[in-house]
Amino acid sequence: MSIESLIPTATSIGGGLFIGFVLGYFVKKIFKILMFVTGGIVALLLCLQQQQIISVNLERLEESSTFIFASAVSSFDNITQIGDGASSGIPLTGGLSAGIAIGFMKG
Repeated sequence: MSIESLIPTATSIGGGLFIGFVLGYFVKKIFKILMFVTGGIVALLLCLQQQQIISVNLERLEESSTFIFASAVSSFDNITQIGDGASSGIPLTGGLSAGIAIGFMKG
């Protein structure tokens, strides 16, 4: 086993780690922004309801948010399924998943 045979694997792992780190960092930042905006909208609606400017059907709001989250989770599950394990590039996938975890924790 020579060094020349390990270079493609090391490059794949390193590249996947870097791309995963950047991807995890930005996903965390975007998720924070979306949660801030969503919380602000819900707080505004509840404040307007408290002042009796509008009427909010909280049961309907809960049903809608549950449906939205359930559909988002199912679409995420469909995106993340890997078809054939042999053709997925195990070093790249391992580096990418490790990078996403590190980027998500450090962001």
